[in-house]
Amino acid sequence: MGRDAAKAADAALLELQETCRVLDAFVENSTDAIQISDRNLVTIRVNRAYEVLTGINREELVGVPVAELVQKHLISESCGAIVAQTGEPHTIVQTFYRTGRSAHVSCKPVRDENGEIEFFICNDRDLDEISRLQSQLTEVQALNDRYLAELDAIRAQNPQKGNLVVQDREMLKVLALAARVAKVDSTVLILGETGVGKDELARFIHANSHRSGQKFVSINCGAITESLFESELFGHEGHAFTGAGSKVKPGLFEMADGGTIFLDEIGELSLNMQTRLLHVLQSHTFLRVGGSSPVTTDVRVITATNRDLLEMTRQKKFREDLYYRLNVVPIHIPPLRERKNDIIPLAQSFLAHYNEKYGFHKKFSPTACFVLLNNAWEGNVRQLKNAVEQAVIMTDGDVIQPELLPGDRQIPQPTGFSGEDLDLTELLERTELRYLNLYYEQYGNIRDAARHLQMSPATFQRRRKQFTEKYEPEALP
Repeated sequence: MGRDAAKAADAALLELQETCRVLDAFVENSTDAIQISDRNLVTIRVNRAYEVLTGINREELVGVPVAELVQKHLISESCGAIVAQTGEPHTIVQTFYRTGRSAHVSCKPVRDENGEIEFFICNDRDLDEISRLQSQLTEVQALNDRYLAELDAIRAQNPQKGNLVVQDREMLKVLALAARVAKVDSTVLILGETGVGKDELARFIHANSHRSGQKFVSINCGAITESLFESELFGHEGHAFTGAGSKVKPGLFEMADGGTIFLDEIGELSLNMQTRLLHVLQSHTFLRVGGSSPVTTDVRVITATNRDLLEMTRQKKFREDLYYRLNVVPIHIPPLRERKNDIIPLAQSFLAHYNEKYGFHKKFSPTACFVLLNNAWEGNVRQLKNAVEQAVIMTDGDVIQPELLPGDRQIPQPTGFSGEDLDLTELLERTELRYLNLYYEQYGNIRDAARHLQMSPATFQRRRKQFTEKYEPEALP
């Protein structure tokens, strides 16, 4: 053999060894138990998962006919024996007596180039694991049903939504929780990035509470200096300090008596201001600046922040006792990029507002809607609102094109339409179909595509088929 031939043989051997290594790793690390038999139903390979499931070491299995395992009462029956008789794949429920566990066993024949059975490959799925997954699925479905029931109850009661526009499932869950919390007086801590709508959610809670007929007082804690904190929040007596005047000035807590006080950006308060606030929350009383008689207050306290208060307590920048006093009912508002189904409804709501404000009749082009959906919206709802206002003002005609919007503008229109007149439902369905197809193309199968879109494979397949038949009847077989 020449030197070149030897090198080629070595290279082929290395490639074969690498292929074997990868296949071996795949088999050994499979979560399914795998058992492979030859054409005579003699076991030639099992993986670690099979040993764990059956309680039988591979030394007791490899080279042993499967029929012998049945005779020794190690397994209940042989799925491979059934496949050997029928020549077709088969599935049974198999019991492993050493561990007392059962499995859903699927066996398939592997044929050689002559069509003769060469191997039998059995995949065993632990029924206990299936039962656990089914139990988890049942719990999730029950939780989902509960959320939907609560949302139906909210809709039936016709709560005052204020300026809230909510279509996305995750945000609907937030709204359901807020509606439930609104019925009690517990302190609420609203968490979320800047611009997600914490103020609007606080107003929603107040509007749907028994205090809705009283005042809602909003305070931006980040805008109050420490020197003015006490007089602004608690008021002052006449002549309490230079320039105070002769009359008593009620503070914001006093003005909100009987209603709700919303402390936004609570994480911006200094430790000294936190101490004064904690006293009010604990005793429901305070002293006006320059006063000596305590004033009693009856307010519902809602706070909000975009900061990590728990981490701030570890750094001694936020009082731990105040943190737990505020964090009775935490509500986290997801960022806009995580609730895609809210983007277009919100944009349409802002567009209607500015059309009315400025006397316009403008609308989004379909491509502009895709740009809106594709943008990350780091500034959340606030950024979206500002972007819509800017586009409304800057657009010459009645149709807003993507050039005036932030985000990636290189987004193709879905096939099958080209006009500007498109109702919102069709637009959203076409958009969803586009992303379902994109993820399917990227991952190559329904299971992985559905997992990355955080939906079940059945839902993915059903909605993709439904929208494809509706809008692109030739796209799928």
